[in-house]
Amino acid sequence: MYIPEHCPNPQCENYQAPPGTRWYRKIGQYHTHTFGSVPRFKCRSCHTGFSKQTFSINYYSKRELDYRYIIRQINACAGIRNIAHDLQVKPEAITNRINRLARNAVLANQCIVDLLPFDEDLVLDGLENFCVSQYFPDNYTIMVGKDSQFVYDCDYTTLRRKGRMRPDQKRKRALLEVIFKASTKGVESSFRRLLCSLSERQPERELPLILYTDDKSDYERVLWNTKEFKERVYTGGWRHHKTNSKEGRNTQNPLFPVNYIDREIRKDMASQTRETVQFPRNVSNAMLRMNLYLFDHNTRKPYRINNPVKRKLRHAQAAGLARQDLDRITKGFFEKRFFRKRGQSLSESAMKTLQRQWVTPLREKPERLWKYLDA
Repeated sequence: MYIPEHCPNPQCENYQAPPGTRWYRKIGQYHTHTFGSVPRFKCRSCHTGFSKQTFSINYYSKRELDYRYIIRQINACAGIRNIAHDLQVKPEAITNRINRLARNAVLANQCIVDLLPFDEDLVLDGLENFCVSQYFPDNYTIMVGKDSQFVYDCDYTTLRRKGRMRPDQKRKRALLEVIFKASTKGVESSFRRLLCSLSERQPERELPLILYTDDKSDYERVLWNTKEFKERVYTGGWRHHKTNSKEGRNTQNPLFPVNYIDREIRKDMASQTRETVQFPRNVSNAMLRMNLYLFDHNTRKPYRINNPVKRKLRHAQAAGLARQDLDRITKGFFEKRFFRKRGQSLSESAMKTLQRQWVTPLREKPERLWKYLDA
């Protein structure tokens, strides 16, 4: 007999009910062609009705698809239309399933970060691509562990098109900027959001935390113009190490961890390949796919392939997470719907991704977040 884990209402006292308590009652069942007979329940406290499907990754879906196949294809540089053709469904169905997995990935990765000791230095840099049009380049700011290559967080910003342009291209950019104009301080805002999250989560440590970046002036302005970060640098809690971006991208380069992640993203994600025709059309969907790929890198990809011992480790373990905690957090990733834990701290970037608050250029209406997703 199926026993629900907790009430799905975040405001209910039974949202994280202790096991064994009879906090619910059965109120019948309903039949579906895909999932058969589905039992229904009602919370005794808030009287919220729900069913077995509420806790399944297939909530509100009318067809079962192979999630493991989808994530394998996504990480093998396959496009959404290619996957949809193989599974004989519409591309929107594949995007929907990717977003379901990605929401699980965002919540699970935040749980992992909460348990990490933060005893390694961090490397931060941006990966540039474009969304909607090449007139709207973007920047994914990625924070990576220097020794573990674990991706702690990722943020996004839209940039203003730069570089040499023909006169007609300049005119078109001016016309598009009447509708949407990117902030000139987008990189600073993105970098600041990541550091705010780091500042809230980083525990006390004896040695200073070294932040490795390239010599972009945006990073330095954030450190010296933000009071909290400036104090950390002055007191020796943080140190900023700059590296010229033109230096050789080898293992001796201090920026190697983030350069390695950039290379893997370019290689594995069709939407991030240079000069690709499979570019993102929606920023929120792009960030969900990025978080799904980075979570797969953190939890499923071997830490070192050519080392027999380290091959058994995952990047999350290399960052300091115990294997039993990793198994507990990722258990049921492809079957269950993950809920945010009460009191769980989420970074601003993760919250914006879950709430679909990223702004897509030229989009007339704001993103709509369905009520059943806001939990």
